Amino acid sequence: MQNVFKMDGYTLHIIPSKKFKDITIHINFKAPLTKESAALRAVLAFVMTSATKKYPTNALLSSYLDDLYGASLGANVSTKGQSHIISLRTTAVNQEFLPVNDDLLEKQINLLNEVLFTPLVNHQSFDQDLVEIKKKEIIARIQQGLDDKMNYSIDQLYHYMGMNTPIDISAIGEKEDVEKIKGEDVFQAYLSMLQNDDKHVYIVGDIDEHVVESFKDNLHFEAHNQEHPVIYDFTSDKDEVLEIIEKQEITQAKLNLGYTLKTDFKDDDTEAMSIFVDMLGGYSQSRLFLNVREKNSLCYYITASYDPFNSIMVIASGIETKHYQKARELIDEEIENFRNGHFSDDELVMAKQMVVSSLTKAYDSSSYLISLAYNRDLVHKKQSIQDYINKINAVSREDIIRCAKQIKLDTVYLLTGKDPYGKDILSDN
Repeated sequence: MQNVFKMDGYTLHIIPSKKFKDITIHINFKAPLTKESAALRAVLAFVMTSATKKYPTNALLSSYLDDLYGASLGANVSTKGQSHIISLRTTAVNQEFLPVNDDLLEKQINLLNEVLFTPLVNHQSFDQDLVEIKKKEIIARIQQGLDDKMNYSIDQLYHYMGMNTPIDISAIGEKEDVEKIKGEDVFQAYLSMLQNDDKHVYIVGDIDEHVVESFKDNLHFEAHNQEHPVIYDFTSDKDEVLEIIEKQEITQAKLNLGYTLKTDFKDDDTEAMSIFVDMLGGYSQSRLFLNVREKNSLCYYITASYDPFNSIMVIASGIETKHYQKARELIDEEIENFRNGHFSDDELVMAKQMVVSSLTKAYDSSSYLISLAYNRDLVHKKQSIQDYINKINAVSREDIIRCAKQIKLDTVYLLTGKDPYGKDILSDN
């Protein structure tokens, strides 16, 4: 169970655990998600953790991390509903396991101070050479996503399903937005992050509340009282299901379906919805996997996922194009089976066991513990892992049926190959 403290400009969360021999610290910055700022914030995150005034090259910074007994420093960006998250993270060995007293935790916090408050900035601009390096890395990642047709097809589903909404915004931005970024732009994004973002700091390890004093002495932000909303309850204005068929030079088609829901992370039904989606297509014994993939051999892979921050469900699959209509029919049939209560108690029990098993494994991963805690803190949900497990175990047949009845197909996206002979590639004939 985490202990929470209000600090200077941020909230500190202490998660004690004797399982780890190291100390992990994450600082999460949350801002409104916009297309214009996503690329800027992605460049900012990766520039900040690559060099500082004191360590102006990545080599010098890496050498200092080695001096801290192999400590690590990194960054990540993500989206959650209508928020963009920058996460700065560092891990170092717990002082208790060192042969000498080296004040390693204080050095770890001071390293974050160095990254945050003395970045590699001159004349109100981040170092342009470093910015260009990180821009190239991000553009390469964007291109990799375009080349990976599974990821590309899911991004296209989000685009057509939620055009001009947060669903359609990438955490690392678009190529054209990244290309035009200058060091001065990154500096302005940096100032905005420090001044305007909601800030949460998480520390996990074999620690007690004495660590609060270290943060009081060594980490301060300006007071910030404005909170940005997170949940985006996506609602569609489509009168009928949107069907998009895109053709490229590929051999394996991708069929993705997007559904709207009435359940988000704040709702009491969110645990039941996660169980329903897992029963439908969350693991190797799910209905879609067994009946669409194994029994009827209509797809190479098929999964279902629930996004509680956007109130949507996505079914993603790889198929032969000629099986398009049949695959859709079987997917619809399995959803209808759940709506009518045509599933066994054993299926429900197995899905619960899978989720509970995943949750108990969180105790073995500091990053997973932080992720679970942060998701709930974002929506002010006072729920421990055990509370979550209890809610999962309490999910009933009636809950599953109710969740199945509320989902509504909104968008269908099919990425398929081009037929060189001009035949109808969607035909079974």
